[in-house]
Amino acid sequence: MPFTNKVDYIPNMPSGGYDPLAAQEQKKVQTKRWQVLVGVFLFVVTIANIFIWSRAPEFQSQAIMHFSYTTQNAQELDYIAQQQLSLNQQRLTSNSLLQALSIKLREEHLIDLNVQQLRDMLSATSSETGQIITLQTAGPAPELLKSVLQQWLSLYMSLLERERVSNGSDEILLYQQQLTALEQKIAQQEQVVDGFSQANDIISLERTENRIPNKIKGLGVSLDEAEAQKAQALAELDSLNASLANGQRVERPVDKANIDLNRAALQELAAELSALSEKYTQEYLQRDPEVVAKQQKFITLSEDLEQQIADSQLLYLQDSKRNLAVSVGKVNALREQLADVENQAQGFNQKLEQYRRLDEALKELQSQAQTLKNQLVAQEVSKPFDAKISILEQPFTPEFPTGPNYWQDTLISIVAAIVLAVMALLLFSFVVRQKSLQTGGTNFVVLPGQQHGNHYPELQGAEQTKLGARAQPLQLGEQHTQQSNIRLLTTAECQELYRVANKQAKVVISLLLSGVNATELGKITKGDFVQAYTQLQITGAYARQIELTSQLTTIIEQLCEGLQADDLLWSSPLSIEDFCQLVINAGHDAELPFPEQLSTEVLRHTYLTYLVSQGVRLNDLEQLSGYLQPAELAKYRVVNRHGKSVDIEQIETILPHSDVDA
Repeated sequence: MPFTNKVDYIPNMPSGGYDPLAAQEQKKVQTKRWQVLVGVFLFVVTIANIFIWSRAPEFQSQAIMHFSYTTQNAQELDYIAQQQLSLNQQRLTSNSLLQALSIKLREEHLIDLNVQQLRDMLSATSSETGQIITLQTAGPAPELLKSVLQQWLSLYMSLLERERVSNGSDEILLYQQQLTALEQKIAQQEQVVDGFSQANDIISLERTENRIPNKIKGLGVSLDEAEAQKAQALAELDSLNASLANGQRVERPVDKANIDLNRAALQELAAELSALSEKYTQEYLQRDPEVVAKQQKFITLSEDLEQQIADSQLLYLQDSKRNLAVSVGKVNALREQLADVENQAQGFNQKLEQYRRLDEALKELQSQAQTLKNQLVAQEVSKPFDAKISILEQPFTPEFPTGPNYWQDTLISIVAAIVLAVMALLLFSFVVRQKSLQTGGTNFVVLPGQQHGNHYPELQGAEQTKLGARAQPLQLGEQHTQQSNIRLLTTAECQELYRVANKQAKVVISLLLSGVNATELGKITKGDFVQAYTQLQITGAYARQIELTSQLTTIIEQLCEGLQADDLLWSSPLSIEDFCQLVINAGHDAELPFPEQLSTEVLRHTYLTYLVSQGVRLNDLEQLSGYLQPAELAKYRVVNRHGKSVDIEQIETILPHSDVDA
C-alpha cells in the first residue's frame, strides 16, 4: 500500500520560500509597533489627565434683571425695546463701568481686581423674548463671586437712577415713592381691620351675616317653639284632669296595647265560664278542678287589669305634669338667654359701626393708591422707553462647582490618545518599512527512507521505480507548488502526530484523515455516531457514513460519556482556528519541522492526495470527503495514480495513521 514506507524530506526553499531571519525581523518590527502604540497612548493619556485633574473647580453666581415697558408701546415699537435691551447689555460690560467697579471694589471692599480680570470674570447675556439680562460671575473663589456681582448690579442700578433724574424722570420717581409709602399704609390698615374683626367676631359689614345677630334670630325661633310645646303640655294636662274629674278612665297611649290584650283575654275567659254555667249545674262547676281554676284565673286577671288601668292612669298624669314642667323651664331659660344676647347685641352694634369706619378708611387709602397708579401709568406712557427694572434673582454664593467636567474631559483625552497612538503607528510603519515575507510556495522533496535495512541507492531497479512512483503523489509537481504552498505529510508524520496528540487532537486528526472536513468537525454531536460509535453519520447535502478505527471508537466513547444526543462532541464550541491550533500543538510535541505550517487544510490535503493516489476518480472524491470547490478539486489532477481508476468500494478510505501505540 502507498504511504507505508518511512520517508525523509528535505525542505526545498528557493528565493521565494520561508526565511527564518525575515520572520524574526518581522517579530521585532511588530514588537516595536506595539511599543509605539502603547507608549504614545500612555504618554498622551498621562499628560492630558495631569492637566485635566490639576485644574481648579469653577464656581458661578448669577443675577437676573427684568426690563418691563408699557404694553401698548412694546407691541407697536418692539424693535426699539429690543435695541434698548441690547444697549443695556453692552453698557454692563463697558470699559468705563468696569473701571468704576474696580475702583469701588478696591476702596470699599478691599478686593483688588483690575479691568481685565473683571472682564474675564463677568458676563451679561440678554433674552429679547423674555426682556431679561442675566449677569454671571465665574471663578475659583465662591465667596468672592457674590460680592463682586452685588457691587456690579448696584453700580449699574445707581447709574441708571442718576440718568433718570437728569433726564427729568424725577416725577415718576416721586410717584413711585408716594405709591410705596401709600402701599405701606394700606398694609398697616389692613392689619388693623383684620385684627379688629377677629377680636370682635365681625365677619361682614352686613349685620345679619355676623354671629350675634344670627344667634338672636335663632333664640327667637327656639323660644317660639318652646312656647308652643308649653301650651300643648298645659292643654293635655287640663284635658286629663277634666276626664278624671268626670270619672272617666284614662290610659297612657304607650300602655293601651297591653291593656287591650289583657282585656281581650279576660273577655274570652268570661265567655268560656258563661258557656260552662249554662251547660252544667253550679254544684258540678264547684267540684270540677278545671272550672275552679278558670274561675280563679278570671278573678286574678280582673284584679290585674284593674290595677294596670289604675297604674297607667297615674303614670299618664305624672308624665303630663313632667312635660309641662320641662316646657316651662325651657321657655324661661330661652327668655334669659335671649335677654343676655340682646344686651351683647347692643355692644356688637357699636363695634360694627367702628369696624365700618375702619373699612371705609382702608377703602379710601386703596382709592388713593389706585389714583397714584393711574398717574404713574400716564407718566410711563408719556415716556414709554424708560424701562422699569426688577431683580428676578438676587446674587448668591454658589455651593457646587459648575465645571470643569473632569470625567468627560478624561474620556475625550482617552479618545484623543487612541487617535494619536494610531497616527503614530501609521507614521512609524511609513518610516520603518517592514521586510515582507516572500509568499512563494515551499516544496518538499520526498525521498524514500530505509526499507528492510536497505538504503535508497542500494534498492533494486524495480523497487526504486516502485518507491519513486509512491513518492510522486507526495508532490504536486513544480507547476502546482508554485501555485499552492500547502504542505503534504507523510504517513510517518501522520502517525507521529497521532501518537503524541491528546484525546481531542486524536479525534480531530483521525476524522480529518478519514474524510471529515473542518467545517463539519465543529457540528458533530453525540447522536451522529451510530453502530456503537464505529461509524459517523454526516448529514446534509453531502451525507455519508464514515468508518472509524477501533482506537478512535474507544476515545469517542469516553468523550461522549454523560452527553445527550444533541450535545456537541466538544466540551465547548470550537472554531476552525481552534482545530488548527490543536494540530500545531501536536506538531510541536512531535518535534516535526516547521510545525507552524500544519493546519486542518494540510491534513485534508494529505488525505485527498492519499485517495487520488489509490486511483479514486476526482468526481468521486465528494462521496468520501464532502464538498470540494472546483478550483480546489483541480489541484489533484497532477497527482500520479497507481494504475487505472477504481471504484470507491475497492480502496482504503482511512489513511493509516494509528498503526502505532496510542
